[in-house]
Amino acid sequence: MKPYKTYTTINVLLVLVLICVSCDSDFLSLTPKQSVSFDTFFKSLADFQSAIIGCYDQMQTPDWYGRYMLLVPDIMGEDVKQNSQANRAREWAEYNGSTNSVHEVDRYFWEQIYEAINMANQIINAPFEPAPAVQDEYNQIIGEAHAIRALSHFDLVRLFAQHYTYTADASHPGVPIVTEFDLTSKPARNTVAEVYAQIISDFNKAISLMTIDPGNAGHFSKEAAQALLSRVYLYKEDFANAETMATAVINSGKYALVDSADYATMFFPGPSSEAILEVINIQVDRFAFDHVGYMYKKSGYGDYLPSKDLLNLIDDRDVRKTTFVLDPDLVGQYGDYRVNKFPSSGENNGEDDIPVIRLSEVYLNRAEARAKLGNAAGAQNDLNTIRQKRLSNAPAVTAAGQALLDEIAIERRVELCFEGHRIFDITRHKQNLFRVDCTAPVSTVTYPDYRFILPIPLAEMDVNPNMVQNPGY
Repeated sequence: MKPYKTYTTINVLLVLVLICVSCDSDFLSLTPKQSVSFDTFFKSLADFQSAIIGCYDQMQTPDWYGRYMLLVPDIMGEDVKQNSQANRAREWAEYNGSTNSVHEVDRYFWEQIYEAINMANQIINAPFEPAPAVQDEYNQIIGEAHAIRALSHFDLVRLFAQHYTYTADASHPGVPIVTEFDLTSKPARNTVAEVYAQIISDFNKAISLMTIDPGNAGHFSKEAAQALLSRVYLYKEDFANAETMATAVINSGKYALVDSADYATMFFPGPSSEAILEVINIQVDRFAFDHVGYMYKKSGYGDYLPSKDLLNLIDDRDVRKTTFVLDPDLVGQYGDYRVNKFPSSGENNGEDDIPVIRLSEVYLNRAEARAKLGNAAGAQNDLNTIRQKRLSNAPAVTAAGQALLDEIAIERRVELCFEGHRIFDITRHKQNLFRVDCTAPVSTVTYPDYRFILPIPLAEMDVNPNMVQNPGY
């Protein structure tokens, strides 16, 4: 088999070309191009500004947040079922994925996310002394690069490694931590504990550096890093810190849950009061047919449908029911509804903004952390905040103990469906997957199971003798 060069050892020239799509002509005309270096390119603040835009462009790719990061974790759960013609990523919905899968989702994730890490590393490690007048702007960019590197490692460790508490000390294999460029490096897998430590370190560094409000959710802010840290700490079961980070975001006063009238179009182009970090798609760079919404819509590929399990959890009066549309052409086991959470169409197809994290999740993160810490009243208040915003006359939550945690888990399913959370919630709670409304060959997967995570791509295994495959693949 033809070997691929691992993206954990990607060529520095390729990295710099990719991050500098919108850079000035001085860089593009350099000769010989093989000798491009940090000193040559990173000469001004404008160069760093161009480079960080390249990182956000990388997040937008369909093989990361443009499509698969939201699609795959949900089709592996029970809230999404295959349509009759389901094609893209179907091996992962059917739990028969392998290193030889037709749809190489594992390789796509690995290559594209490590590419983003290397892009961020070029920015973080570039020798540059900013003028005092632009120190804050420079710090902001370096902070954003640290945050992107943190998110990248977090997504990789969620996709390719078992959850944090799979072993008592999180000593099981994670993913390679890459913080600097080394063309000759053939990195081994760090433990999950080590990867989480790096993620937390990078997010905290980002928080300390970012002092400028970017003005929209398309760039990282201090609050975006805090919001994502609330998720990281929740997955780590560090509930005190999860609550602290979530509270910092909520108390910032910069975000508000959307009104009922705006819920169904929350991700359509334009600012949303809930958006903390999102991938913004505009007409010039949208991916249209490769956009995550196209996987669900009748006017798109329509590969996947909402399960009756999920639909039955939502009151007909709940505003979240408006993100589903009736389709009379669906019959029998395929049901009556399609997903319309990403409603762009026609000449605007693919312009929906892609949520990375929004305020409703932060409330739910805090609710779960508070419940785990024994603060039932605080958890109930957070859960009521979400539930009664979506259904004004929803009864107040009175459950406590495990019943309260069950209510929070249900609310996460309803509020965050089709946003790429479900399989991670199933595994971190050490639950079995049980699909009542199932159109795939596999309806039950008992925890623990190797198929809850992806295999290390064959392309990486072929070129890196230090890489160890996930058991079972």
